[in-house]
Amino acid sequence: MIRLAGFAIALSLSGCGMVPYRLTNDLVATPPAPVAAYVPSAIAPKERLVAAIAANGCVLTAGNVDTILTQAQLMQPELRPLTNQLAAEGRAEVSGEGTIRVLTETCI
Repeated sequence: MIRLAGFAIALSLSGCGMVPYRLTNDLVATPPAPVAAYVPSAIAPKERLVAAIAANGCVLTAGNVDTILTQAQLMQPELRPLTNQLAAEGRAEVSGEGTIRVLTETCI
């Protein structure tokens, strides 16, 4: 009976945009797992890339490229043209080792 009441509360809250807490077997409310950060797709692809690189330590490397592409909502083929544009604008430094450092107010 208690589980049904909790389920009804969760359903009613989900319709209004609130994130309901889920109840565990011992009826302790636990918050939902955090969602990974991402950059809104309404921003231009180049700006999404800069924001994602900045959010991940200001440098894109082989170790974090998948995370950055996911956060920036980009595909691998889009990366090279965007980094070339950023480098031409003086907003990124591309090294021979395949790392890309963005140059922003917070990433120097």
